[in-house]
Amino acid sequence: MKYRIHPKTKDRISVIGIGTGPVFEAPEKEAVDTLTYACEQGVNFVDFATAGAKTFRYAGLAFASVRSKMFYQIHFGTNYETGEYGWTPHQRNGIIPPLALLLQKM
Repeated sequence: MKYRIHPKTKDRISVIGIGTGPVFEAPEKEAVDTLTYACEQGVNFVDFATAGAKTFRYAGLAFASVRSKMFYQIHFGTNYETGEYGWTPHQRNGIIPPLALLLQKM
């Protein structure tokens, strides 16, 4: 895997990332195996623009031992409290609680 160095943070980020859009539709074992395989191949950047909250649990299982080495992209304003992708324009009260909930699942 090739990596790029972030000019400000000096973080080493893989040039290939993994999107999680359809991951929630997969059976748990398949989803966890897929995310684990990507990590084993050097992917350390994950985009969490996903349609289902189950993805965060799957990622938590797949990345448990390397969580601090991963980089996550999330979309501020998303709300998965119903288990599906939702959106809220409310900054403090609408974003922080759902984000904290998702991070706990990971």
